[in-house]
Amino acid sequence: MMNRVQRIADPTLFVLALVASLVGLVAIFDAGYPRSLAGGHGPLAHEFVMQAIFLPIAMLVAYAFGRIRPEIYKKVAGGVWLISLVSLFYVNTFGHSQNGAARWINFGPIAVQPSEFTKLATILFIAAVLADRKAWPAEIKRRKNFMDWMDTIAVPKLTRLIPAFGILISVLLIEKGKDLGTAAVVAAVAYAMFALGGVSRKTLVAGALIAGLGVGAMLVKEPYRMERITNHAQRWSKANVDDIGYQTVQSELGMATGGVTGVGIGNGRAKHILPATTTDFVSATVGEEFGLIGVLFVLTLVGAIVWRLMFQAQQAQNRFSMLLLNGVGIWFGLQACVNVMMANGFLPAIGIPLPFISSGGSSLIALWLAIGVCQSATLPVSDKEDNLASSRNGWRNRRSHLSRA
Repeated sequence: MMNRVQRIADPTLFVLALVASLVGLVAIFDAGYPRSLAGGHGPLAHEFVMQAIFLPIAMLVAYAFGRIRPEIYKKVAGGVWLISLVSLFYVNTFGHSQNGAARWINFGPIAVQPSEFTKLATILFIAAVLADRKAWPAEIKRRKNFMDWMDTIAVPKLTRLIPAFGILISVLLIEKGKDLGTAAVVAAVAYAMFALGGVSRKTLVAGALIAGLGVGAMLVKEPYRMERITNHAQRWSKANVDDIGYQTVQSELGMATGGVTGVGIGNGRAKHILPATTTDFVSATVGEEFGLIGVLFVLTLVGAIVWRLMFQAQQAQNRFSMLLLNGVGIWFGLQACVNVMMANGFLPAIGIPLPFISSGGSSLIALWLAIGVCQSATLPVSDKEDNLASSRNGWRNRRSHLSRA
């Protein structure tokens, strides 16, 4: 058993993540060198250097965390989520601000973005909560009076919703740091996991309505958000093309110029004029210089990682691992789709990086940390866990009885 734990549990997943990260290094170098040269720093942009330094560190982290038993992650999931919550409180109070957004905690020359790690913490927490949750009784008898109804239905229902309220606090703290894009990703992944975990349709509909009201309130709270959305459809007008619609317009132009095969590596224009060329808009340079073929290649790489996670979820030996693997797959896939749709003008710019391709030390380590945890989720369950589950694949036979919130 020790040899099985020490080796890489899923080499295919590991190799796919490595190839995607190496492609990301190429994309970051290509998108970042013009601005680095213009600033007199040579062809190696700071983002490229930091990404190259963090990649081996991230891989070692993934390998180390991949050796931990999955049942341990299940036990500590609540504590991990609480740590992420405290870090979000801290960053909003004492964190480093840039352009009005409080998202980073500085450790000397290194800035850590806690919200990136909150994504994984949220997935772990929800997987642990739903893994052992008992189904809500299908039939509930009529209660004699109001107090009886409160004791037997209302209070137990609200108690079961406490994890959802906890996730809501995380989302609100991320939004408070002026990072609505990341807050939306956390909320969307959590919602998908609740649906996958068997939460009732009524609860999901109620959650969707509450989320809709919340989004509306967040848009009203910060007028620039509503302005960005309302002006997005008019981004090509004379009033917006060089103002609020500038980033998206230039990104669209770059991707359209690339056509099917691209204008050739190093010949792109967008990277010379766009901000965030190595992060939010790295897809613009890929699309311009490598064309539709390049974008599809990058999406295929990320899609292969998502497929592998979903495949492993189907082979999972317990519900916790199944929910965890699916949750990480949803996270990666959602971010990739949103980033590309943002770059090609389908969505307004909301600051979502492309997994494994965009630069960012916190994002890269969080992604690889998730890969490591998912490696753990593919390990065989221990004898103790196997006995608790009654049989190795017994939970699959009870899918029709998934928990109901």
